[in-house]
Amino acid sequence: MDLKILWAAVTNLHGREYFAAAVVKAENTVKFTIRYAEGIDESMRILFKGKQYDISSIDNIKYANKFIEIKAMEVDNSG
Repeated sequence: MDLKILWAAVTNLHGREYFAAAVVKAENTVKFTIRYAEGIDESMRILFKGKQYDISSIDNIKYANKFIEIKAMEVDNSG
């Protein structure tokens, strides 16, 4: 069931963020930046370009309720 359809700026992690994600064996960790939206939590998944991502962290940037940064790991559906 779709909860929300949102626009996002999407970037792959690199540098320090990439190495921090690698510690938890994140094969493909992506950062989604969206406008603030209530009700988003780590139990949800993101569908982006036909791939599913498990949310690993949510950051309400500066607690300003303007933008949210979501880090998510690609779900391996290969079997």
